[in-house]
This record gives sequence, C-alpha cells and structure tokens, in this order.
Amino acid sequence: MGILESIRAGLAELASHKLRSFLTVLGVICGVAAVIAMVSIGEGAKSEALEQIRLMGIDVVHVKRQVLASDLLEKAEERSPYGLKLGDADNLKSVCDFARRVVSVREVFADVRFGGKPVTAKVIGTVPGYLAVSRSDVERGRFISEGDVRERRAVCVIGAYVKRELFGFGNPIGKTIRLGRSIFRVVGVMRVKEVGAGRTFAPIRDLNADVYIPITRSLGEFQVKSEQAIALSNAAIDAMRQKLRARQSIGNSPISEIIMQVANAEDTVAASFVIRSVLNRSHRGIIDYEIVIPAELLKQSQETQHIFNTVMLAIAGISLLVGGVGIMNIMLATVTQRTREIGIRRCVGANRLDIIRQFLLEALVITCAGGLIGIAVGIAGARAISVYADWRTIVSANAIVISFSVSVAVGVIFGMYPALRAAAVDPIEALRYE
Repeated sequence: MGILESIRAGLAELASHKLRSFLTVLGVICGVAAVIAMVSIGEGAKSEALEQIRLMGIDVVHVKRQVLASDLLEKAEERSPYGLKLGDADNLKSVCDFARRVVSVREVFADVRFGGKPVTAKVIGTVPGYLAVSRSDVERGRFISEGDVRERRAVCVIGAYVKRELFGFGNPIGKTIRLGRSIFRVVGVMRVKEVGAGRTFAPIRDLNADVYIPITRSLGEFQVKSEQAIALSNAAIDAMRQKLRARQSIGNSPISEIIMQVANAEDTVAASFVIRSVLNRSHRGIIDYEIVIPAELLKQSQETQHIFNTVMLAIAGISLLVGGVGIMNIMLATVTQRTREIGIRRCVGANRLDIIRQFLLEALVITCAGGLIGIAVGIAGARAISVYADWRTIVSANAIVISFSVSVAVGVIFGMYPALRAAAVDPIEALRYE
C-alpha cells in the first residue's frame, strides 16, 4: 500500500467513525486553537504597548502631581505646601544639562463654552515645547508661542474634538470662546490624534478633547485640577485662590505635571534619579509627586505579557498532550479491531515497515485534520475576542506554523507506539483472531 492509499485509508477510517474521530482530535483542536488565540492576544498587547510608547514618547520622563493621603497632609503643609510647582520645572531646567526640553503642564478648572453651548474638555496651561514632547501637530493656525506666555495673552488652541463640538465644519480661528469667567481667542486647531485604549500599562489622555492656553495665563485665574480641589465648593476654591495669591510667588504656583525630554532615550532611568534627588531636596522629603517612565512601563508590560504567554502556552501544551494520549488510546483500540486485517496484509506480502507506515500515516491524518480545524477555530476565536472584548489581536503566521507543526509531532510521537504494536502482531495468530 502506497502513501496515498494509506492516507485514503486513514480518511476512510475517520469518516466511518465520525463521533469517535471528533472526540479523538478534540484535544488537538483545543490545543492548536489555544496557542493561536493566546499568541494573537499577546501580539496585540505588544502592538498596543508600542503604540502607547510612541504616543507618550520613549525619550521623556513624566513627573505628575500626586494627591497625598490624609495623614500626610499636615506634614506636607509644613514642608511642601504647594506640591509640584512651577519653580520645580525651572530648577530641573537649570540643573539637568542632559534635558532637551522641560515642559510645565497645568490642568485647570474651567467650563468651555461658545455662544452658550458647553462642551466637555480639559483646559491645559502649558508652554510652546508641549507640542514636541506630546508628538502633536497643529492642523490650522498656530500653537502657544513664547510671546503668548510672556505677555499672558488670552489665546487658546483647541483640540479636534472641541472644534467639532463647538464649531462643526466652520473655521474657529479668530473667534472667541469662554473658559470659566474669561474670554479667549482661538489661534489654532490641533490635528486629530489617535489614542489607544491604554490597557497594557497606562491610560493615555485623549488630547483631542484638550484646550491649550499659556501657562502664565492659567496662574491665578484658574485653580489647579486635583482630587482634593474637586471636593471643594466654589466659595472654598475662591478663598483658597485669594490666600495663595497673597503668599505665593509665581515659582510657587502649583502645576499638574512636568515633562522632561532627554537627548538620549537610554538616559530616561538615569534622568529619573536626578529628578527625584532635586525634588526631594526642594520638597524637603515629601513625596507629593510621581515619576512615570514610559520606557520602563513598556519593559514591565512585556515581562508581564511574557509570563501570561508562558502560562497560557503551558495550558495549551497540556491540551495537546491530552489529545496525543487520546489518539494513542484510539489507535491502540483500532489495532485490536483490525488484527485480522493486519494478518491478511502480512500474508499477502506486506512487511513490518508497511504496517508501521500505514498506522503512522493514519495517526498523522487524524492530527493534521485536528490541526487544520484548530487553526480555523483559533483564528475565529482571536477575531471574536477582538470584536466582543474590544482587545486588539494580531494573528501571527509563526503561531500558525508552530502550532500545526506541534500537532504533526503529536501524531508522530503518539502514533508510533500503536504502529509498532500493529507491526509486532504475529500473522498466524492474527488470522485466528475473532
């Protein structure tokens, strides 16, 4: 019997016992499908993490304002009453020679309106360098300039979402909008920026819903946005604002974030140590800030994803192992059922190698069929996860090749013993077998 005839015999055996054949290859199907689906999720998570790093910037360090717990507030009031402040950015700029840019960001309270129509947006006081560190572009008009910051001009740049909600398809350049109690003239519109879901390690703020004003204009007129400030009433906020005006200089004005861009992306970790040393000294040991390094977040995310992939692949491997044991058991039962057939074939001239080849090819047909079905199920599962769970998945060709190769190896390994048992059957005893 040739190879093609052996394959046809294997397919005929599968077709004659459909339920048994399906149960036999079920473990292989589950194992192959699990490998493809899990690798697809891992590749999707990796792609999303890289996209977030591209948005945040691999050469930047973020220093964010942190809200302290109640037991630390009294100590902070004595040592570092202003928290993260504008003067910290100036100190870092003068101390850190390796910094290309040091950008201050002040997220403030303000209702955004145009002609009485409100819109949900975030008002960001910042400086011209923010455009570079945020990897953003202006679509129409211009961004905040040094002159705007120096002269405290009442100008603003609006995000794509804000432009669409307030002005529709009209041109907003030169028109005025109300931010809180003040009137600002629109001088620019930001280009639409795609933002990932941020599942892998850190959520990314939707920059399309931002309104940018000069940071000097945001000082005094607006209160810094924080969880503590949100809990206060408007009267309390006004009282706090007047109190701060009376006792603080511009350098002590609280800000929300400092973004430092370094010349070499590999220096972000070293830069974080310098930043921490400078801030610990100026804040007198009060840790009222948080340092976020996108490159380190990516590394942690990849390590976590590697552990996840290893565990899931181990589970898939167990499924393939169980499937292989099932195939071996069924093939052993098949050898017993076909003992007389083996004896007849041996009597008409078939040798031991022919018997081994026949049963081994039948095992391979079973596992290859299971592998192909598993590939289809795995791809469909990855697509379903992407649609219904809103997870990015990327089907990898390597995962398909590896999983199918493993299924073939399972057929060879677990089909070899039944094939050897079949070849070892004595022809005379086989002919007598009932």
